[in-house]
Parts: sequence; C-alpha cells; structure tokens
Amino acid sequence: MSLFIISWPLFCISFGFMLILSFFMGLQSKRFYTKDVVVKKFSIMDLEMPATARELVNLIKGLYKLPETASKRSIRALKGQLYLDFLFMPCAYGSIFIICMLVSGKMQMNFGMNVFSVLAWLQIVPWVCDIIENVYLLRKIKPDPVVSSDAVHKAYLIMEGVKWSIALIATVCSVTAICYFWLSGHYAIHSLWFLLTIVIEVVVFIFLGKLFLKKMKHKI
Repeated sequence: MSLFIISWPLFCISFGFMLILSFFMGLQSKRFYTKDVVVKKFSIMDLEMPATARELVNLIKGLYKLPETASKRSIRALKGQLYLDFLFMPCAYGSIFIICMLVSGKMQMNFGMNVFSVLAWLQIVPWVCDIIENVYLLRKIKPDPVVSSDAVHKAYLIMEGVKWSIALIATVCSVTAICYFWLSGHYAIHSLWFLLTIVIEVVVFIFLGKLFLKKMKHKI
C-alpha cells in the first residue's frame, strides 16, 4: 500500500464522512420507538445486543403495535439507519484501517509494524460481521418475525462481540500509540494541521448534533 494512499489527509476525509453519516444516523435514532405494554424508546444497541432472541422479536413486534403514523415513522427510521449503515461501514472501518497503517509506518521495530498491520487488515472481519448483522436485522423487521433458535442467537451475539472487540482494540491501541508519539516528540510539525482538522470536525459534529437533535425532540 503506497504512502500516497495511506495518509493523514485521507484519514481526515474518511473520518469526516464517518461523522456526517453518524449525524444523520443520530437523527434517525431519535425516532426509534416501540410498544411493550407501554410506548418506550430504544437504541440500535438494543437490537445488536438483545439478551434473548425473544426480546429482539418483542422489540420488533412493538414497532407495529404503535399508532399507524408513529409505527411507519419508527420503522422507516430504523430501516433507514440500517441501510445508511452500509455507507457508514467503509468510512468507520476504513478510518481504523488507515490510522493503524499510519501507526505501523511510524514503528521502528518489525514487531510493532506487524502488529498494527494485522490490526489494520483485521478490520475486514468486523466489516463482514456488520454486513451480516444488518441483513439479519432487516429480514427480521416485519409484523410477525420468527424467533431465532438459541444456537442462532448465541452465534449472533458472538459475532457482535467479535465485531466490537476487533474494532475497539485496534482503535484504542492506535490512539494510545499516537499519544505516545506526541508526548515523546516523535511527530512531524505539519501533522498539527491534520490534528486541528480532526478537532474541528469533532466540534462541528457535536455542535450540530446537539442543535438538530434538540429540535427533533420537540417534533416527535
């Protein structure tokens, strides 16, 4: 992989698109409501990490128990987020891949280079897991979803654990390594501009998120 492709500018672009998609996914999540005796809000994590297969099915059935307008709005938002997630995946896992490869290039020992190269390429695994997860959930979203067997549900939860573990380990290790480089003075002066770009992206994301989500809250 050439250094022209793996670069901080590319990371800033990928990270920026990830934040943009996260913003719109956050707007959609504000419309996530289901009915289980009473109307309640839920998050995408409730679908990704349900305690039992029955709990997942009850949550989905609850979408169709809402008043017609609210039901359509909630189902449309949930499906929209799952479909939008297919665009989010390459940005998220691509950003982790890029930062791992950048850290690998900074390492002076072969062991460190190899470790971060492996962490970078391992992002293919959570990406595939994420695709399988979304397809699985999209097929479940119907008025009368079938309860998965215990074996299938267990495999689903294991897949979720693998997805999050690989992505988080790579992210934490990369950020830790970068912090070490900064604290020890092993960084290029021009990289300050990329750091500033990332900080600006995050600040804008947080500001717009609070602004728009607060407005949407009054419309629901």
